[in-house]
Formats: sequence, C-alpha cells, structure tokens
Amino acid sequence: MRIQLIHPPIYVNLKAVQATRPSLPLGLAYVAAALREDGHEVSILDAVMAKPEQITEDGRLHYYGLRPEEVAEAADPTAEAFGISVLFSFTWPIARRIIQCLKERYPETPIVGGGEHFTGMPEYSLNSSPIDCIVLGEGESTARELFRAMEQGSPDWSAIPGLAFRHNGKMLKTPGRPRILDVDTLPWPAWDLFDPPAYYRHGHVMGIDRGMTMPMLATRGCPYACTYCSNAMMWQRRWCAREPKDVVDEIAQYHRVYGAMNFPFHDLTAILKKEWIVAFCEELLRRELKISWQLPIGTRCEVIDDDVTRLLCATGCHMVTFAPESGSERTRKLVGKRMTEASLMRAVRASVRNRLTVTNFFVAGFPHDTSADLRQSVRLAFRLAVAGAHDIALSIFFPIPGSQLYDELVASGRIVPSDEVLLAPIFSMDAKLREENNFCRALSARTITRMKYAVLLTFYLTQFAVRPWRVFGLLWNVLHAREQTRLGVFLINRKKS
Repeated sequence: MRIQLIHPPIYVNLKAVQATRPSLPLGLAYVAAALREDGHEVSILDAVMAKPEQITEDGRLHYYGLRPEEVAEAADPTAEAFGISVLFSFTWPIARRIIQCLKERYPETPIVGGGEHFTGMPEYSLNSSPIDCIVLGEGESTARELFRAMEQGSPDWSAIPGLAFRHNGKMLKTPGRPRILDVDTLPWPAWDLFDPPAYYRHGHVMGIDRGMTMPMLATRGCPYACTYCSNAMMWQRRWCAREPKDVVDEIAQYHRVYGAMNFPFHDLTAILKKEWIVAFCEELLRRELKISWQLPIGTRCEVIDDDVTRLLCATGCHMVTFAPESGSERTRKLVGKRMTEASLMRAVRASVRNRLTVTNFFVAGFPHDTSADLRQSVRLAFRLAVAGAHDIALSIFFPIPGSQLYDELVASGRIVPSDEVLLAPIFSMDAKLREENNFCRALSARTITRMKYAVLLTFYLTQFAVRPWRVFGLLWNVLHAREQTRLGVFLINRKKS
C-alpha cells in the first residue's frame, strides 16, 4: 500500500520569553519504519522542511514551513492513505486545516491521525475535522494492523485494538492495545525519509546545539502518574528500556552516516535504573565514540550520584535536566510528583561536582497553587543556585489533554475543549500571563507573573553572586553564539532577532 505520512508545522511564539523550536519527529519516523518493514511503500511530506525559510503569521503566532493549502498541493496524488502525527495539542489548529485541505482535494483517500494529541482528544478531533481514523497510544503495532486491513479492503476496523473512528455518526473506541514490551524488536526510525542535516542547518534542534544533532529515544514511558502529564494515558505507566548496546549501535550509525556529534535524548525519564545507565555509559566508553549527548526533557534524580555523574561526564553527556516542578512539598504531593527535595539536591550537587550543566524545570500556577507555594519555589530556586545549578526553566501551568488535571478542569466546568485552551501552552511563554490563560483558582495572572520573575531572578542573581565567573563565561558564549545553557540560548536568540 502506498502511504504518505505528514509532519505538520508547529506554532512558535516569537515574542515569548522561552521559544519552542521545531525538531525531527521521532514518533512519525518510528511509525514510518514499522510500516515500511511491513511491506508498505512509505513516503514523508515534511511540511517544516519543505519550505523552511517561509514564516507565516497566524494571529499572534507564527509557524515555519508549508501552509495547509500548500501541504495539500504537495501531497502525493497516488497515495492510498495519508497519516498525520500531532504531538503537541497547540499544533491542532494547523493540523486540522491540513486535514480539511487534504480531504477537499482527495475526498476518497483515508486520513489517519496519531500522536499524543489524538490520544488525549479523540472525540474532539473526530468531531472537529474530517479525519477518518485515530491511532491511540503507542502507534507501531496498531498502524501495522490498520493499514494491513485497509490494503485488504476491509471496511470493518472494530476488531483492531487501539483505534477511534466514527460509526453511525458516533465515536467508536476499540479496546486499548497492550504496550510493546520488547522495544528492541522495533526498527530504528526511518530518518532516510527525512532530511536531518537540514533541521540542524536551520537551528531546529531540541536542547543545546553542540554540533550536527540527531534525536534519540532509549526508553519509552514512565512508571509515575503526575496529574499534569499525559504519560499515564499515552504510555500506561510502563517504562521499557532498550538494550544499551542497541542504543549505542544506533548512535554509531548516525555518527557514521550523518556526521552527528550531538544526541539529545527525548525520553520521558531516561535514568530510572542505575544498572541501565551504567551499562549504557560503559558501552559508550568501550566504543570510544567522541560525541556529546544530553537529557533536555528531564529525568529522575533518585539514582544520580557521583558514580553515575562521573560516567555521564566521561561519555560526553554535558547537560542533565531535573523536574522538581515546585518548591512546595504540598504542591508536589497534590500533583503526584514523587520526589524529595533531599534527593534532588544530592543529584544536583553530584552533577555539578562532575562538570555537568544542570537545568531544573519549575511550573507556576497549578490550579491549587497559593502564594505560599510559590514562595517555596523561590526558596528552592535559591538553594539550587547556591548548589551550583546552571539553569532554571519556569513554565506557567497549562492543561494537557489526557492528563488528570485536564479532565478535572473539564469536569468542573473551568474549561471546555476549544482552540483557546489548546493554545494555552504557547501563550504561557509570554512575558506576561494573561488572565484567560490562568488556570489557578487562588492567584491572579498578575501575581503568578510576578512570582515567576521572582523565581527566575532569585536563581540567576544568586548563581552569579556565588559564582561570578559564570557571568563572563555566559557573555563570551553569547558573543560567539556558542550554546552552553538555556539562558545562553535565550540571549543568543534575542541577539539574532
């Protein structure tokens, strides 16, 4: 069967304090590889790289790449099915217009959606677009079975687990599909169908730019169930790790084929078991690969000690990210963040001692946050700065479809599924929070904005007071456009603009 998979553009907020950069779509590349392994003829329409210099203004936002009508024009007219992946729900307004344009041009060609957005909002997506079918959760096995049924001409998909589609005018959702436990059986992402060097040339990389970049995924899922995260819905709280040797084989392949030097890992929580990360680092050392790698998404801190951080540094890991989310123990308990401040501080100190750049993720404005909770975040920011952490990234809370907090806000009538709610993440990066994007019951948008800057200023002023030499390093890196820290990336981008 001839299948074309589409990578839609994503919105960027050019006026934001923090910016989201497009990056190579790992999930779509994995699905493409699985379908090709199944015997299908697979092509990719990458709307981002088809016109990387084109920036389209869309209200307060912008996006890179093809416009929706241009995607339909560029689509393969011989394709027997289209697939579109949507990871972030704030991309949905663009993706929906692409689906509409495709269906107008090719009304008889089925369109299949997959990714975290569709998994979190299947009914909303089916009702607001002419999409034909949605793959729920982990996509490879379900996509294989669905497209095999399409190729055989079967109109009945009700026996295929992990799908949502219209039936007699209503959504029919089939039983969920079990997770793929042996992830080493999956083929590597089909990057030959994309143009990875083009992403790097245009600065579209995740994390810190340290040379030609290829994204990696060593593990899937997370065993925790934080109430603000859609992990439990998407990955069923299962953490599945690949064999370290297979991961290093893949790194070596990209180093050889693309000249890749920098490998950001997109895992939800890569370092969960000490024996796994030690085995991975030892395999890297055995191969003597001269690379750089990083954990920009965030990882657990419980097994991070001097032994682990020494190995991380020795193998080229230059950046680790922890996600305390809040300095308030009350808030962490309410959102299901099973982390102690003591374990966090131990991990940060061990990382700093072994020359790793350390970032910490915070969130302000959870629905139940109070001023006292945010003052605790200011306190923790101070402690982290004294301990030697290099960066802090603070996001304003936004509800993620498929998360427990999203469902609670909908059930209480606080929000209704809409484009405005879906776009909240991109506007949460504004310099000032607007009241319509504030989901906290007790605090105003103005108070949350003020506390956000209190956290950031406390951290950076304390860090530079305790370690003044870092100021000169930061200025040198910004002057030479050399990315080392998140603050440096922000200042470099501001300098370019």
